[in-house]
Amino acid sequence: MKKVLIVAPEYMGYIVKVADELRKNQHLEVTDIHIPTYKYSSLFNKVKNFYLKRVSKDVKFKYRENYIKKIIKNETFDIILIIRPDLFSFKSLADLKSKTKNFKTYFFDGIHRYPKKKKLIPLFDEIYSFEPSDCKEFGFKFITNFIYELETPNTTIEPLKYSIFNITSFDRKRFETLRKIAKLLKEQKKLFKIIVKTTKKIPSTDLIEIIKNPIPLEEVKLYIKQATCMLDLGVIDKHRGLTFRVFEALGYHKKIITNNSEIATYDFYNPKNILIIDEKNISIPNDFLNSPYVAIPDVIIQKYTVNNWVKTVFKEVI
Repeated sequence: MKKVLIVAPEYMGYIVKVADELRKNQHLEVTDIHIPTYKYSSLFNKVKNFYLKRVSKDVKFKYRENYIKKIIKNETFDIILIIRPDLFSFKSLADLKSKTKNFKTYFFDGIHRYPKKKKLIPLFDEIYSFEPSDCKEFGFKFITNFIYELETPNTTIEPLKYSIFNITSFDRKRFETLRKIAKLLKEQKKLFKIIVKTTKKIPSTDLIEIIKNPIPLEEVKLYIKQATCMLDLGVIDKHRGLTFRVFEALGYHKKIITNNSEIATYDFYNPKNILIIDEKNISIPNDFLNSPYVAIPDVIIQKYTVNNWVKTVFKEVI
């Protein structure tokens, strides 16, 4: 049997879908490691680590390294895929590289957001990215995020509850745009649910739900199914790659509102399903929300499924 190893942070629930898809191939042995977030035992240790990081002795690096070693021990693999390599020390990645002939990574975010990745580029045999500008500048292989669940005609349909749903991590500029949109929707008397994850102290608002811990993917899926339309504010600075919000919308046949004008270049773009907004002059017409969703041809949808993603990234063993 061919052996595959996937290493990712625990909060990357999407990667569980990749492992599950790989396991449908009976000739593959799949090990997926989802490393829990490191928790400091005390404030003293947190402060201590802050200074240790200046001499490359980050205790979180050691924690992740030991976590992986306990599981894989001396095993070797036909392919190893790393998610968020910037969370690992160079030594840890070099050790993993020695255990395979196909050492790969997928960048969920652009180099500009996590510049530490740039130093790690030489370690990998293949680097995939959904950020077009990074692929052009660094020679990465372009691949989009994926549809991890495709709703079929036989799927039980959840009753619609919200006009718009959004869940995202905190970014100051994005948060201000979310507040504007929430205020507009309230004025239009639309029901909506907007969730922002952060541990920072931010301006309070009764229009946006603030959470500290990630919500399980299954709960997120329920909110998506209860909404007519999804909201995606994925453009931050140079970021132009399409977020998972777009592919969740495709999978569940939902409309989407986005600030990413690049979406118009993709083959699934239809202005009846996708509204591109200007953050300086936000407008959400009732006609867009109230008109029916236009089905996307299946031949296009299949290009973006997790099945096709797996066939591309793990082509050597499938």
